[in-house]
Amino acid sequence: MPTTLLIMAVAASLSDRTFVVDPGSTTSCEVVIRNTGDVVDQFSVDVVGDAREWAEAEPAIINLLPGGEATARVVFAPPRSAQVRAGAVDFAIRVMSREDPDGSTVEEGQIEVTAFTEVTAELVPRKRRGRRRARFRLVVDNNGNHDTPADILVADTDDDADVRVRPQTVTIEPGTAVVIRLRVTPHKRFLRGDAKILPFSSTVLTPGAEPITTDGVMIQQQLLPAWLIPAVAFLGVIAVALVGLWFLFLRPQVQSIAQQETQQQVSQATSAAAQAGRAARQASAAAAQAGGGSSGSSGAGSGAGSGAGGTGTSGGAANGSGSGSGVTGSAPAPAPSTNDTEFRISTGANPVTDGSFQNFDFTEPGHQTLDISDLVLQNPRGDSGFLRVMFGSTVVLEEGLDNFRDLDYHYVVPLHVNANEPVVLAVNCVTPGAGATQCTPSVSFSGKTGS
Repeated sequence: MPTTLLIMAVAASLSDRTFVVDPGSTTSCEVVIRNTGDVVDQFSVDVVGDAREWAEAEPAIINLLPGGEATARVVFAPPRSAQVRAGAVDFAIRVMSREDPDGSTVEEGQIEVTAFTEVTAELVPRKRRGRRRARFRLVVDNNGNHDTPADILVADTDDDADVRVRPQTVTIEPGTAVVIRLRVTPHKRFLRGDAKILPFSSTVLTPGAEPITTDGVMIQQQLLPAWLIPAVAFLGVIAVALVGLWFLFLRPQVQSIAQQETQQQVSQATSAAAQAGRAARQASAAAAQAGGGSSGSSGAGSGAGSGAGGTGTSGGAANGSGSGSGVTGSAPAPAPSTNDTEFRISTGANPVTDGSFQNFDFTEPGHQTLDISDLVLQNPRGDSGFLRVMFGSTVVLEEGLDNFRDLDYHYVVPLHVNANEPVVLAVNCVTPGAGATQCTPSVSFSGKTGS
């Protein structure tokens, strides 16, 4: 039975307080409004609570004479989108009096939004070259309105490679995507020869939905780079040419210069020996005249020899000391470590005609900075409009949706995102593609996190 609440100037009652609605469809209830005041009054009807975004009262304004009564219809139309979670949603219908605002009333109810499952998967890239292995990313989007578990199965079509997936089981929250890593390793490798095609497939299994299968290809290349053999041959030709030039031009000149230096050194040695002989004869003559002076000369020679030996020892010590001091030093401090990160932002923007943008953001959960080096932009349904990539409120990239289906950006100098600064996708949806009701472009990000 309807309940009636009398508060001074207005009374209101609901035809039903609990009901169920499917996303993408509508349901309604009626609210009976009665003017319990003594004057003509105008009443406004609106919906408050979590359902206010997709509920509307018809009519929203009602004029009543004293004691008059009218019925308003409240329509609930939750969109088929991940933004409206499955489950019970509380709402309240508020009836406000213009003449007596304090005499307004609120009637409460609850609407049950049913669950729906919508999962998509895409392999990025679908084809990759490699010699020893190739890495792929499987991006799985949950466009439904409830948490969805998924199992990932992989298979090698021709049994020529080992395909591994990590992680193999995931749970995806509504409106989010997970990136799953695939690694393809050939069973056999080859040094030279034509490239081999190694096809494989990945299948996403979710409860209550059809399996989603995506195909990929690894192009296995020879281990020796194609440029290596021509480069070795070219270097061999250069070496032979240099050897020929050596024997033709450089070697005769080197031999001539060596002979000239040898002759000069021989003549210098002959001249020095002649001078030494003359000095020896003069010394012998002086010794014969001096008599016993020869022993004194011998002592002087011994003293000079000792002095020279001492000097040599001192020089060796100096060299040893210098060598020891060169060993000391300190190792350089290690560079701070960073971690690889990957995430994806998917969108579901409603069409607009006023040129406005709808924002979808992601904030690094570890409160760290981000250095983004790779972007993969995707517009699989061919939506029309514009897409912006922003760090906070700063626009770093803008593309027209008509200009791409798949588009990669790779930065030599990574794009830096400050800690706690959101990465935002802003979508201006003009015309959804492929018969859809929303524009659903997405962007995959790869890079590193810092402290």
